[in-house]
Amino acid sequence: MKLLTLLLTLSLGATLHAAGFVQTEFKDSKGTLLRYAILKPAKIKPDTKYPLVVSLHGAGGRGSKKWQGNCAANKVLSQPAMRQKYPCYIIAPTVGRNERWAGAPLAALIELIKSSLKKHPIDPARIYVTGQSMGGAGTYSAILAEPHLFAAAVPVCGRGQPDQAKKIVHLPIWIFHGEKDRVVPTQHSREMVEALKKAGGKPIYTEYPNIRRNSWTPTYAEAKLWTWLFAQKRNVDTKKK
Repeated sequence: MKLLTLLLTLSLGATLHAAGFVQTEFKDSKGTLLRYAILKPAKIKPDTKYPLVVSLHGAGGRGSKKWQGNCAANKVLSQPAMRQKYPCYIIAPTVGRNERWAGAPLAALIELIKSSLKKHPIDPARIYVTGQSMGGAGTYSAILAEPHLFAAAVPVCGRGQPDQAKKIVHLPIWIFHGEKDRVVPTQHSREMVEALKKAGGKPIYTEYPNIRRNSWTPTYAEAKLWTWLFAQKRNVDTKKK
């Protein structure tokens, strides 16, 4: 009952506070245009740097005009109570109907993140990435493309690349999936978890019994997830080049 109440509150709040996001666009050095929505901390204090959460939507969000609603993570983090507890920047990019979080869009996203570090008071040691379904796969792609840019990753019901697990064993990763997901079979997450462990990593894995496609709903309603995520911090001084 408490979970249901929380989910209803988050859903209502998301509708009321989505206006806090500003939609804009970014053109990378190769001319690729990436549209995105950004939400800044409610109050930005002088001489303070804030975490950045990059949230990647699934296939259903492609071509949407309401970019800030494409990933369920945005709906949770944009709540007033969450913004007060976890002040951060949120970047919610979007791709076209026939695009994925790969190739040119992914390269543009990485460049956008690095550009944002110069434009906004973002802590380079606290950059996080999460995403659902296609965005979960994009989360893996992002950390594989830049293994030492992010402080932590939360892929939700996404396909990973087990053969490349050794590249990201150092990274804190919490993987989520629904037991009865038939679109992106749960086996993809299980295989990624095993590959990471075999390579020496220590991923956290949560599998929801009897949940099908919408595993992102209980995932982002997990209070422990956000406590864990915002506690992660990358050692910038010793990062690998």
